Amino acid sequence: MTFAQNVSIKAYKTPLNTVFYKLSKQTGYNFVADAHLSKKIRAVSLDLQDVGLQDAIEKCFAGIAIDVVLNEEHKTVFIKEARKVKTNRTIVTKEVQQYTVAGTVRTPDNQPMQGVSIAVRSKSTSTATDAQGIYNISVNPGDTLSYTFVGYTAQSQPVRNRNRIDVVLQPMEEAIDDVVVIGYGTAKRSDITGAVSSLGEEDFNKGVNTSPEQLLAGKVAGVQVVQSSGEPGGGISVNVRGTGSINAGNSPLYVVDGFPIDNAVTVSGTGANFTGMRSARNPLNAINPNDIASIEVLKDASATAIYGSRGANGVVLITTKRGKSDGLKVDYDVYYGVQNIQRDINILNTEQYRDAINGIIDAGGGTPEQRVENTGHSTDWLGLMYDKNAPVQNHNLSFSGGNERTKYHTSLNYYDQDGLLINSDNKRYSARLNLEHTASYFTFGANMTSSYIKDNYVANGMDLNERAGIIYAAIAYNPTLPVYDANGGYMLSPDMNIDNPLAIANGKTSQSNLYRTLGTVYGAINFLNDFTAKLNIGADISNQRRDTYVDRQTIEGRSNEGIASILEGSRTSYLSEFTVGYKKKMDIHDLDVILGVTGQQFNYLSSSSQGSGFSSDATKTDNMGLADPTKFIVGSSRTRNSLLSYLGRANYNLMDKYLLTASLRMDGSSRFGENNRFGVFPSFAFGWKLDQEEFIQNMGVFNTLKLRSSWGRTGNQEIGNYQSMSTYATGQKAVIGEVQVSTTTPSRIANPDLKWETSEQLNFGLDFGFLQNRISGSIDWFYKDTKDMLLNLAVPRTTGFSTMMTNVGAVRNKGVELMLNSQNTTGAVLWESTLNFAWLQNEVRDLGTNKIIYSGAAGGVSNISVIEVGLPMYSFFGYQIDGIWQATDDFSVTNDPVAPGDFKYRDINGDGVVNADDRVVLGNSFPKYTASLTNNIDYKNFNLNIFMDGVFGVDMLNNNLVDTYFPANLKRNRLAEPMLNRWTEDNPSTVYPSFVNPNGQGKKEVNSYTVEDASFIRLNTVKLGYTFSLTNTRYVKGINLFLVGQNLAMITKYTGYDPSINPNGSGARIDWNAYPTARTFMFGVNLSL
Repeated sequence: MTFAQNVSIKAYKTPLNTVFYKLSKQTGYNFVADAHLSKKIRAVSLDLQDVGLQDAIEKCFAGIAIDVVLNEEHKTVFIKEARKVKTNRTIVTKEVQQYTVAGTVRTPDNQPMQGVSIAVRSKSTSTATDAQGIYNISVNPGDTLSYTFVGYTAQSQPVRNRNRIDVVLQPMEEAIDDVVVIGYGTAKRSDITGAVSSLGEEDFNKGVNTSPEQLLAGKVAGVQVVQSSGEPGGGISVNVRGTGSINAGNSPLYVVDGFPIDNAVTVSGTGANFTGMRSARNPLNAINPNDIASIEVLKDASATAIYGSRGANGVVLITTKRGKSDGLKVDYDVYYGVQNIQRDINILNTEQYRDAINGIIDAGGGTPEQRVENTGHSTDWLGLMYDKNAPVQNHNLSFSGGNERTKYHTSLNYYDQDGLLINSDNKRYSARLNLEHTASYFTFGANMTSSYIKDNYVANGMDLNERAGIIYAAIAYNPTLPVYDANGGYMLSPDMNIDNPLAIANGKTSQSNLYRTLGTVYGAINFLNDFTAKLNIGADISNQRRDTYVDRQTIEGRSNEGIASILEGSRTSYLSEFTVGYKKKMDIHDLDVILGVTGQQFNYLSSSSQGSGFSSDATKTDNMGLADPTKFIVGSSRTRNSLLSYLGRANYNLMDKYLLTASLRMDGSSRFGENNRFGVFPSFAFGWKLDQEEFIQNMGVFNTLKLRSSWGRTGNQEIGNYQSMSTYATGQKAVIGEVQVSTTTPSRIANPDLKWETSEQLNFGLDFGFLQNRISGSIDWFYKDTKDMLLNLAVPRTTGFSTMMTNVGAVRNKGVELMLNSQNTTGAVLWESTLNFAWLQNEVRDLGTNKIIYSGAAGGVSNISVIEVGLPMYSFFGYQIDGIWQATDDFSVTNDPVAPGDFKYRDINGDGVVNADDRVVLGNSFPKYTASLTNNIDYKNFNLNIFMDGVFGVDMLNNNLVDTYFPANLKRNRLAEPMLNRWTEDNPSTVYPSFVNPNGQGKKEVNSYTVEDASFIRLNTVKLGYTFSLTNTRYVKGINLFLVGQNLAMITKYTGYDPSINPNGSGARIDWNAYPTARTFMFGVNLSL
């Protein structure tokens, strides 16, 4: 036989069903091969351009004689092995009475399937289903029927004298790439009308990934993933299409297997006298990244409005792995790596320190008593804080499998990462069970995961002096001092009130134990042919305890005779939702509707106890009763909030060309004021498959071309609990009848009109593909306005308060996002590239009666950034430095007390004095441009993956530079470059000051020197793997060995540890005493059994 049309296909070691699927997309035919023939062809490698379909099929079965039969009526191609001619053999047959079996074939959501091949096993008899999924076939009582369809798992049914056999076919794993998870359902990628980005396992970031967010960092245009610190399990900030709130949350909503989770921390404090990072360790660490099958990011309002008052900041849908109906599969994945500082900061060594301090004293910047003498000691304090070659390891064991009706996936995980700073680490033990059973019209399933996380913390963060962490102390400490004094205790500096860095590291201990269980149970039933009802019930339960102790090795521990703290928290969330779906295909019309009601309750309990005055450090927090009872402090808290929601969405597809989507959600939240309990959030979207239009097809250019547009309104209910109510807090002590009594006082004015922050978003997008889709991608332009922002507005003092939380203010984010995929080469070397690029502009549009809002503080530095109409949020605001005063300058132009070698601040208003009126905008906390490039190269059994990313047009306050230019006292150590190249009479630098009188003009800490360009280009990850071909082994199905290098190189002007992190957590980017990030090298093995 011959076929009129030609095809083009590229495949390398690709399953036969996947090749058939690609041919089906090009030709419109279904392809069915005998089961025993398919088993002979495990994988196919092809590189065919514009060849006949007959030739392409024969290439798939190279070396095997085949017969190809076309059933034009049912658009199905049957492929069978050609019969061999045998001689000298007599075949005796016994006639058996045949009869007809009838039945239907449907999808799991009860949709009829047309063109399904039904064949009698080991015979030539076959047929196919009609448009209603109905079939009839002649059989013998002992026959077995095989049901096959491209993209679905084949199924066998013994006849056993039955007259009717109805079958439900399950989608195959190979077809999952064409299906995208959306809110409360799935959709074909080609039918998506909103801005949705989808990542599968092959797209995830390689290397050490503690949490799900790290899997998508840099992989999705318009989504910025920023670590708050490099500590194991450190906090992460995720922003989708910019930041739109000042006092409410800016993080997206995370939905795990259909469960919208509360991503708040369970214990928020660190313990008394223990300095911690501003962002707690990431709650999503409880989810094992190895369990994740795909992540979808819903970016525009059309996609997120179905989540109503929680959709304003985007939605991240996490889908975990499912079992397959192909028997038991066992996978063991393991890696081990070592970590070291990616980029160190250079401070003065012993000799440089002595020469620099004495040189400043000689220039008049100190007294003779402050001179640094040669003590014979040289201590690298910062080096002592590092855990060199810190290990990291991960072990993941999974079992999956099932049959046509029941599928399961279960896993066990152990993850262990030591921190780059001593005495810090993160361990996770987790287990998962995903189970699903499908009957004719009913589906039941459960997704469960439980984890235990053990964290050890080292004191480090944004504090100073006695409260300082180890990085601050190690940078400032005198390198001429020894580690220990003459008595064997930790050496203390007589020149500063900072503790010995090692005393802090070893004398301040903090440990956390977190237990989290997350799960859903669901059941769905199909009825009346086109309807599906589903009930989904879930719970998320998290319990944590953190024990902190400050012992007598430290200054604070000695003065307080030990300080113990216990912080406990319990966070629970319960979900119940019921939905009804309707799907109907009527000729050129395709309708998909869902209606639902959902309720979710959130509970939080916390308690704390603190004691000091222990007789010994031996028991630490194990016996708080040993503390001085007069110094005992206890506290507790309980909060609750709930959501009741009604939702609906309709997807309409006309002629597979024109797509319409409309959704509506009504949210009722206990967080809103009594006058605004419910909010309504609509959205509309339109899609046009231009590639289905004849005039586009006649151009012969595009294989894929789809235009998208959408508008929608979403909300942000992360305003905190009880903000609309007048709550009470502890007041001052009072004396009544000579007895001291405790009092309470109102903490705020009630505002019954308080409501959610609202975002309206307009999006236009274009999906494209040409050159047989070798080049494909999408481009989106969006316009997002946020209004009714929560701000504190001034109220009359007669109310007893100065401000009241009110819905005023507006912010606008607009930008462009581009994703471009290119299949660069085919054949022996397969090279594929993916580029992501985004441009973002953030602008404050309204602040109500506020003209300007100052924000941001670190140590003694405050008012670091401003929020002002016309500017991006958290713009850095400070002094412009024009260089260094030189001896030949005209000093009459200023009335400030300046001398040669001092900073030359710009006098903006020209009044001869540089003060707060001369501050200007110095930079932007949010990047204007983000980009990433992934290259994946396959050659024979080798695979090479290279990932690069970059951020441009962003700045950060380097507060360690502030400590260098404006030191608390002369004897503190500082960053090396400014000190070594400082202005002197012999070296009249125009860049660096003399440091003789650093505070002579006042502490103008936020300036154009300390606010640095934080743009960077980074070689993020390189992974090299080798897969062994195991065709003759019985028990081992596959082995993959790989090497990974992470954070390998960076180009940046920034002088701190890492410009890609934000130790401030959120808001303005402030780097001070950051926990450094790691350069990691690791080796791993993937073993399949």
